[in-house]
Amino acid sequence: MKKLLSLLLLISVIIISGCASTIKANSPVSPEELVVSIEPLVMKEFNEQDVSVKVLNNNSTQKIDSVSVSSFDPFTIVGSSPQINIPAESKAALSFRVMAPSFEKNTSMLTVSYASGTDEKEQPIIRTKVVPVQMVVLPDAKLQFVGFAENMDNLRKSPPVSAWETKKGENITVKFSVTNHGQSTIAGDSMYVVVDIENKMIGNSSTVNITEAMAKGGTSYTRGMELPVQKDAPNGETNVYVNLMKGDYLLDSQTLVLKVKL
Repeated sequence: MKKLLSLLLLISVIIISGCASTIKANSPVSPEELVVSIEPLVMKEFNEQDVSVKVLNNNSTQKIDSVSVSSFDPFTIVGSSPQINIPAESKAALSFRVMAPSFEKNTSMLTVSYASGTDEKEQPIIRTKVVPVQMVVLPDAKLQFVGFAENMDNLRKSPPVSAWETKKGENITVKFSVTNHGQSTIAGDSMYVVVDIENKMIGNSSTVNITEAMAKGGTSYTRGMELPVQKDAPNGETNVYVNLMKGDYLLDSQTLVLKVKL
């Protein structure tokens, strides 16, 4: 009888141990075991861009299934996000396409969903991991009517030209305006234009603010700036870059060619 009880006890221990290991093996992967990373996004408003998010499954035994990006507020996911399976202790990347919101938005949250574990009906349980994402959404503004002009008094007299000849010690005049291709109003004094002569032996840079506010389809006044050519400038050509900026971010750029003649 004692041998029979001992045998039954041993069998019970084995069964309980097996059940415990099965429960442990089938325990769902918690969101805390996922590491989600994505590069900071810099986009113009309502433009589209392909992005990639990396997902690391830190669980030592369990895979995760049907991993996808379910939302990316305030960005809009274009089309559908692919679904992948990620084994235990493995990393994979999800590539998808997004459209930026208005440039007035400045915070975003990415939600990754995945299947892990089963419910009482043996159906997969969908879980989520939410992470903040650094983002910068810029106004969709561009340069127009960019080129050299005869002087500041004749900015609108003739069309701009992309190449110009000058002599040492003379001034050159660059003209431009800005147009809003986006959907949101751009406040005045929130952008500026830098005209930069590449060869610093010929000349330097100059900056002017865009003071006009521009609603959808709006345009700034034609502006110009004078830049002096060095009196001892070498003769020859140099690029002149006209850059539209918002803070430290480049919105648009055009290149002109300046030639210093003997």
